[in-house]
Amino acid sequence: MKKGIIIILMGMLVGCSSQEIKKERLEQNKISYEEVKDTSENSFKEKYEKLSPVERISFYKQYGYPQDNFPKSREIEYLKAIKETRGKKEFFYSPNKKTFLEFYKDLTIRGYGDNSNYWRWTFSLSEKELTSLINRNLPLIADKRPREILTYSNGQWVRKKVGKDPIGTLKEIRVMERGKSGVIIKLMVKGSKGTYLIIKEQNVRGLLGGKYVNIYGSKGGVEKYTDKPISKGASSLPSAYFAIEKDKNVYKFYGGGYGHGVGMSQWGVYDLTNNFGYNYKEVLQRYYKGTKIIDKNKVPGLGDKIRVGIMTTGFKSLDHEKIVLTSTRHMIIHNKYINIETKNRDIVSFISKNGMINIYVNHKLKAKTRYPIKIECPKAMISVLSIKRHHRKFNYPTYRGDFEIRLSANNNHKLTLINEIDIERYLYQVLPSEMPEGFGLEALKVQAVAARTYALSDYKKNRYKNLGFHITDSTQSQVYNNLDENETSREAINATKGDILLYNNELVDAKYYSTSSGYGANADNIW
Repeated sequence: MKKGIIIILMGMLVGCSSQEIKKERLEQNKISYEEVKDTSENSFKEKYEKLSPVERISFYKQYGYPQDNFPKSREIEYLKAIKETRGKKEFFYSPNKKTFLEFYKDLTIRGYGDNSNYWRWTFSLSEKELTSLINRNLPLIADKRPREILTYSNGQWVRKKVGKDPIGTLKEIRVMERGKSGVIIKLMVKGSKGTYLIIKEQNVRGLLGGKYVNIYGSKGGVEKYTDKPISKGASSLPSAYFAIEKDKNVYKFYGGGYGHGVGMSQWGVYDLTNNFGYNYKEVLQRYYKGTKIIDKNKVPGLGDKIRVGIMTTGFKSLDHEKIVLTSTRHMIIHNKYINIETKNRDIVSFISKNGMINIYVNHKLKAKTRYPIKIECPKAMISVLSIKRHHRKFNYPTYRGDFEIRLSANNNHKLTLINEIDIERYLYQVLPSEMPEGFGLEALKVQAVAARTYALSDYKKNRYKNLGFHITDSTQSQVYNNLDENETSREAINATKGDILLYNNELVDAKYYSTSSGYGANADNIW
């Protein structure tokens, strides 16, 4: 869940929670609570699946290319495609590219979460601009994820190193595969120097982002795009739910939604709880089908505390050049070899030199150690002066719990900063970063259960074990302590204390995202 999403959500907030507005909207939309409940995949499955039971739509044959052999991910039963448009419109089942273009160009379509400016969006690029972006971005993506970029060679798709300016001059850009939700799974770009297949939605989004991409948006029912861009120079597209129309030497992009489209739509949650009478348990059942809510203490192997890897400014790296801490009360800095007690408001700096952690108090060297250091402040929170976030109440991010500082496992010239904190207190600083307070208490309860489940799912996976923590504070996990805490978020967390989601007695991977395009996606079409 991305930092950019969070900031956008704050800017796009629309207050609409009074009973009078709710009643008026229900009347205007002429849709009942039961009809809203009937818009999940299951309500359409029986009617349409017999006609055309496909989860993916292929365009390979239509464009005269062989199918690639890229493996498909396993299905996750509780993360299936969901319909977020209103009315009787079914999923996409036909390889008719005009159908997708018409859908994303249609500003009259209404759906759950269409209060967001990203319900529909558009931008245009000249052929020269698009060529430039692809030549710049394709090698970068191929370096990071080489398996997900294939080259067309001798009549087949193969894995090759992608060089500089790989396409030369752009000749064609075509969607080769979509999910039935409309999400682009595979995109082909053909140029004077080569033809490439870009696989997975995050790569598609990254391929087409850059300084020329100025995005205009539209809420549902407005029927026009914003006069000013809602995103300038977007480094990545809002989503991979889009279609392309070429007009002479101009490529026009029409799309919808923000995020990967799997699991829970946060703007959908806002709409359902504020305007359609849903409570948080009903929303969770709608987005995570077949799951049940249970207290985390009933699940073996889950502790009360979680360890969070804190990243540098801008969430650029887990490796810190220098870490600077302070607190309004005294701190205790210790391991089995050292024990330092500071005074109120002392400035403590940690720097790695020659394989040792050097500890300075008010710029005076106090100790050196090669072993992990624990920093505790029993009577106050600890501020990290060496990083910046987007807080308004404080100049620097301030944390509950304890800290641990150790030499980086990747580079012993750098340091790793870990915040060890009670899971409920951790959520106090997650929810404000992931959902605006103005979405209301019931929506925040939904987010609290999803965020708690998501964090503990990562806790059990222990994918950062070698680095000494369970999760990061960025979108690699979920964003933590990027914005100020608020009272409504704390109330939502306390009201759902310990609640998590299970499916077949296993923790749910509670994916969520900002805004739907009209359909949510199967998880196996995204990852």
